[in-house]
Amino acid sequence: MPDWRYVHASVMGTAHVTTGQPCQDHHLVREVTTGEDQPLLLLVTSDGAGSAAHSDEGSMQACQATVQWLEMRLSDGQEFLDEHDGLTLVASLRTVLENYAEEQDYALRDLACTLNVAAVLPDRAWFLQVGDGAAVVQSASSPLEVVVWPDNGEYANQTYFLTDVAEKHIHTRLIDAVLDRVALMTDGLQTLALSLQQRGPHPPFFEPLFQAVDGLDGMGTEAHQALQGGLERFLNGPNINARTSDDKTLILCSRRAPAEAPALVSPVEPPAQSPSLPAHPPIPPVEPEDAPTEDLPA
Repeated sequence: MPDWRYVHASVMGTAHVTTGQPCQDHHLVREVTTGEDQPLLLLVTSDGAGSAAHSDEGSMQACQATVQWLEMRLSDGQEFLDEHDGLTLVASLRTVLENYAEEQDYALRDLACTLNVAAVLPDRAWFLQVGDGAAVVQSASSPLEVVVWPDNGEYANQTYFLTDVAEKHIHTRLIDAVLDRVALMTDGLQTLALSLQQRGPHPPFFEPLFQAVDGLDGMGTEAHQALQGGLERFLNGPNINARTSDDKTLILCSRRAPAEAPALVSPVEPPAQSPSLPAHPPIPPVEPEDAPTEDLPA
């Protein structure tokens, strides 16, 4: 199977541009080797609560500490991750946030943020989710699937955060399958990429994006750089911003061989024969209950 190829970006929402708030999304992508000498892909996204004063710092701290914890946990040849590891990781992250809040003289609530994590081995993968956002996966023999549905509160504008989440809202899932496509996103893209009615991913949104990554022949190439820049323009384009004013993060990973399909058309021409992103993303109909959720629960 080919190596992983991926593109990723966090883009400030138009609402934050208007109010002068920083981008409250952060993400990390890292490839490491486990203590059992297996290649491991680590993906993390975090969305700071819109009503929390320093949630941009909280989401950054959460992403960095998550990758550090996973690297340490998987570096000594122990068994792969399980449900208990989700509880342990969240407890560790809360301690990190508590210490950071004390150092900066913040209230812990000021650092409220969600979390989505994927740790992908060649033959299995582990996922953790606190709050909204989502991971979407696919194997060669299966359709696209949402790993854990976004976890919202009683009202549409609420969700759960690392700073005070109850154990029942810490979701972990182990998938024993060879995944060849993985995406992580924050809630700013939920209304575009997920269908509330079908409670699943919106394939016309994901398929052209994944096809573009499928077509990459490696990382660090001119084509890869062009596609990376194309993703940032895509997320900040008028068609996306017309449907969401929130910050947007998307990580797209593939180790699938490119399909025999016509080249896609990009809004900004990339180098010749490079894979590209669609100019007009197909999106599901507006579904009133399927709204971005970034506020603190009551």
